[in-house]
Amino acid sequence: MPQVADLASLQEYDDILAGLTAELEEARADLEDDEALQAAQAAATEADEGCASLEREQRRLEGEIDGLVAKVEREEKRLYDGSVRLPKELEGIQQEVASLRSHLSDIEDTELALLDKLEEAEAAREAAREALAREEAASNEKHERLGVAIAGLEGRIEATTGERETCTGRLPSTLVAQYEDLRRRKGGVAVTHLRAGACTGCRVSVPPSARKRALDPEAPALCPNCERILVGY
Repeated sequence: MPQVADLASLQEYDDILAGLTAELEEARADLEDDEALQAAQAAATEADEGCASLEREQRRLEGEIDGLVAKVEREEKRLYDGSVRLPKELEGIQQEVASLRSHLSDIEDTELALLDKLEEAEAAREAAREALAREEAASNEKHERLGVAIAGLEGRIEATTGERETCTGRLPSTLVAQYEDLRRRKGGVAVTHLRAGACTGCRVSVPPSARKRALDPEAPALCPNCERILVGY
C-alpha cells in the first residue's frame, strides 16, 4: 500500500481509537457511579436506625409502666388488706397511689404518642427499603449492561490497535515519528485531506503546487498553512 494511504489509514485508526477510548472511559465512570444506590442505602439505614431508636424507647416506657402498675398493685393491697390501720398512714398510701396513677397516666400518654411516631417511622422504613430494592435492581442491570459494553469496547480497541500496528509496520520509522510528532502538536490530527482545493485541517485554500504534491501517493506533502500531512483525496 502507498505510504500516503498508510498514513491516512493510521490517522483513521487513531481517530477510531480516540472515540473508543472516550466511550470506554465514560462507561467505566458510569459503572463506578453508585451515587443513587449509596443514597438509597443511606436512607434505608437511617430509617432502620430511626425505627430501632423508637422501639428501644417503647420498650423502656413499657418497662416503666409495668413497674408502676406493680407498685400501684402493691400499695393498693396494703391499703385494703388490713395490714395498715393508722388513718394517717392509710392517707399517705392513698396519696402515693394517686401520685403513681397520675404518673402512670402521663407515661401511657407518652407511649401512645410514641406509637404514632413509630407507625410513621415504620411506613418510612418500608418505603426506604422498597426504594433501595429498586436501586439495587437498577444497579445490577447497569453493571450487567455496562460490563457487556466495556468488554465489547475493549475487544474493538484491541483489534483496532492490532490493525494500527500492522499499518505502522509498513511505514519507515522516520515517517511514523513525524506523524506522531504532528499528531501530538496538532491536537491529534496529523493527516488532512484536500476538499474543494482547501485543507480540511485548517480550512485554508492550498496553492496549485501543493495540491499537485499532495497527489503523489509515495511522497507525503505538508499543508503550507497548518503543516499537517496533506492527502490529495
